[in-house]
Amino acid sequence: MFNIKEWLIGQIFSSKKFWYAVIGILTSIFSEKLDLDPTQVEGILISIGALILGQGFADFGKERRNEK
Repeated sequence: MFNIKEWLIGQIFSSKKFWYAVIGILTSIFSEKLDLDPTQVEGILISIGALILGQGFADFGKERRNEK
């Protein structure tokens, strides 16, 4: 029997965008412990945001190719 909950969790944990977001959140939480200055944290989060956007565009392109 198809279990949507297991499928959804599997989709989330196999998503690069999800893991980029997790790393961004952890960076924000542990920035003081890692002795990061706010400018460094900002640069890291901007980079992670760019990775998420880029992966989103790549996923969109992949879906478009699969439709044809």
